[in-house]
Amino acid sequence: MQAGHAPCRVRQSTGCTPLPRMTPSVSGVTSVMHIVVVGAGIIGLTSAHALLEAGHHVTLIDSASGPASGTSHRNGAQMSYAFVAPLASADTLRSLPSLLLDRQSPLRFRPGLSPAIWRWCLRFLWACNSRQAMATTRGLLELARTSQQQFTQWRSRHADAQIHFQRNGKLVLYRDARSWEAAQRQLAAQAAWGPPQQLCDASQCVDIEPALRADRAPLAGGVLTPGEEVADCAMVCRQLLHDVRGHPRFEARWRTRALRWKTTRTRAVALLAEDADGLASHLGADGFVVANGVNAPALLRPLDTHLPVAPLKGYSIELPAASLAHCPTHSITDSARKVVFAPLGDGADRRLRVAGMAELVGHDLRIDAGRIEQLLDATHHCFGVIDRPADIHPWAGLRPATPTGLPVIGAARAWPNVFINAGHGALGQTLSFGAAARLCSLIDQGLRPGP
Repeated sequence: MQAGHAPCRVRQSTGCTPLPRMTPSVSGVTSVMHIVVVGAGIIGLTSAHALLEAGHHVTLIDSASGPASGTSHRNGAQMSYAFVAPLASADTLRSLPSLLLDRQSPLRFRPGLSPAIWRWCLRFLWACNSRQAMATTRGLLELARTSQQQFTQWRSRHADAQIHFQRNGKLVLYRDARSWEAAQRQLAAQAAWGPPQQLCDASQCVDIEPALRADRAPLAGGVLTPGEEVADCAMVCRQLLHDVRGHPRFEARWRTRALRWKTTRTRAVALLAEDADGLASHLGADGFVVANGVNAPALLRPLDTHLPVAPLKGYSIELPAASLAHCPTHSITDSARKVVFAPLGDGADRRLRVAGMAELVGHDLRIDAGRIEQLLDATHHCFGVIDRPADIHPWAGLRPATPTGLPVIGAARAWPNVFINAGHGALGQTLSFGAAARLCSLIDQGLRPGP
């Protein structure tokens, strides 16, 4: 049991024993299993949705009272299928001293005394080379392509879903010659694997996105990807839950914390989970999916599985379009400021989501007022803020990041029925549907019902 919590009373869960074989299922799965999914953010919900569609029984648990309460709640909203280059790169390594010493830098480093975080930092530095960065980029582009295909299929079945979806394209801005040259090299290197992209000089950037006429900062050039998309991640999560709620093979347990594992020599057979009243249930299942973001390492550690995931803190705000001198129609990324802009909604509900920063400060979710001002300043410099709203919805979240930038999708070491879907970093929404499809395929290939 986790330290700091009162002893819990244990009851046996009903309806959570391994299920009998079904041959065949309508989805082509030769055996149906009961799978517990931990985490109801975008990664957990897409995982649960895919497993249910594959014919399995799914129990979803989350410590919150509803979906998307953590990092999925108010993220940057961009679905960036082409711009997946990792933070760990040779360029980042060269810039690291100045980035860490500048008080206004989008990066902040305060790792504390945790040995796990220091190990993560060393692995991050090791990954800051061109060879690893290109290997990561290629892997992420492949997963992103699958994810866009899966998301498009899902969206075609939900034409009326209220998720503020737009395929509005994305324009990434580069402020100086050095970053602009690096962007051109990156574009050439990934051209064979990624979607079509277009190099734009400064004047072309303004022609493509007239809202940038208010921007007085230097601009060396930009890269346009016409096929990039935006959607409100929390709305997507709620729609996914709506899809599966009421399904006879689905159960959701809210305000329920995963505490510890019950295992045999080679398999996990149950999770002890505590509800809000202090009652605990043994959730027996054939398989388990750990998809609870930055909390995944702690849950897996008792299984001697050390997941290299650290929390990278980011911030967001949201402003009505009417409060801006000019509201962009494209997604915009300001690479120098590490800030993204995503237009959401339409008509009177039209607004601009602004997100950015990357802080390695542990699990601290306090909102730094200085960071919120930086986001506002970036918005003002790019588009002009003519009327600051009383409520700009300041928010902070923790992105579950691996040192290389590649997520961990697959079975835990030595535990063939415990699967991990975590470590997607800032690309969680972008990669979620593809990661769920890959996870489901791995489970159907390798997992068999328990005894």
